[in-house]
Amino acid sequence: MKLQNFDFRIWNTACKKKKKYIDDVGLISNIMCDLIHSATDIIEDYEIELWTGYFDKNGKKIYEGDVIKYVYIFKHELLDKGMIKKLPKKVSIGCVGIDNFLGFRILKNKELQCFMKDISNIEIIGNIHENADLLKEGK
Repeated sequence: MKLQNFDFRIWNTACKKKKKYIDDVGLISNIMCDLIHSATDIIEDYEIELWTGYFDKNGKKIYEGDVIKYVYIFKHELLDKGMIKKLPKKVSIGCVGIDNFLGFRILKNKELQCFMKDISNIEIIGNIHENADLLKEGK
């Protein structure tokens, strides 16, 4: 991803809401104002979720923390639920996959690129903060 395509959103864990700080023309706005005027907020209350560089079938940007629905065939098993999640800082790949066959696993760059090529099967259905119930078994 080129710097010109850089995008992120910030999740405030204390207020339980997300905010996008890069506007449509690429300017970073509101973040300093929010941090200065939020004396009760602590910096640790904010989680930065980077854009993965991919879009879903509806043209929405897929960010870390988004829950996605997809169809993926692996050893003749049809899998239909997935998730993009932030990794620990020491891991540089950027995404973790979840599916009904293998559970949570790290998607290697090559595998992630192959998986994301067919966006007609990928749709954002929520995120891990507001839709944690989607990650429970049987959903």
